Amino acid sequence: MVIDLNEWHRKFLEDMIDQEKRQSTITHYDHIISEFIKYASDFEEVTKSVVIEYKQLMCDKFGPTTVNNYLLIINKFLAYLGCPELRVKYLKIQKKASLEEVLEPIEFKRLLRTAKQYKQYDMYMIMKVLAYTGIRIEELKYFTFENIQSNYIQIFNKAKIRKVIVRNDLRRELLSYCKNNHIKSGYVFKSPKYEDRMIHTSTIFKRMKKLASLTPGIKKSKVHPHSFRHLFAIKFLDEGGEISELADILGHSKIDTTTIYTRSTDLMKKRKIEKIKY
Repeated sequence: MVIDLNEWHRKFLEDMIDQEKRQSTITHYDHIISEFIKYASDFEEVTKSVVIEYKQLMCDKFGPTTVNNYLLIINKFLAYLGCPELRVKYLKIQKKASLEEVLEPIEFKRLLRTAKQYKQYDMYMIMKVLAYTGIRIEELKYFTFENIQSNYIQIFNKAKIRKVIVRNDLRRELLSYCKNNHIKSGYVFKSPKYEDRMIHTSTIFKRMKKLASLTPGIKKSKVHPHSFRHLFAIKFLDEGGEISELADILGHSKIDTTTIYTRSTDLMKKRKIEKIKY
């Protein structure tokens, strides 16, 4: 069929804005759709065979997970065009039986010690908040002086509102951190340059990697903001928490998203096997 893809692309993005999608999501969709349109522009019309050829091209360039992410967005765009018959099938990916490169509790404690050793008290507290609440890194902005007066912080993310529970000992540490750093309002974790801004997430990521490199025996690839959310989830389930409770805490709409945390690492499996007695 012959269609003005660029015009529909513009309308598709405008609809995403109206739906209050996150800017990072819109930018991601924009990039992938733009790449697809660039490829499709070499053909007189968009047909199923064109989409299949593009799928094969992606398979040659990217891994299966990335390819499926591209296909998800392209299929949504094709459906938006009113051409659902042009959508293609996703790649079948066998689920891994084990999690990989999960931060261990002992490694978390060592990272905290390193942060204290190098007087990086803001990173010490950031890692603690992530590991004891399970929040996403971008949700740190809700940790303000005003909000930590309570054990419950209301967070708005991905068009959903949920309450994050701040345990008593963590709250006391946060209040003490604020007192020691003369923070009486606004963000708890302020930018070193701008008083009215939070420390940038990319800065947090880089400093975590640096702390990992300063901590003997920890792989840098294991240490990133999401590692602590993962650690929290596994520990919550180990302590007897219900999967449905964890889904609520993490803000997952579908419990299937949460079930990844029910899988263990090969090392965890080995430890359990070592305990078997006959």
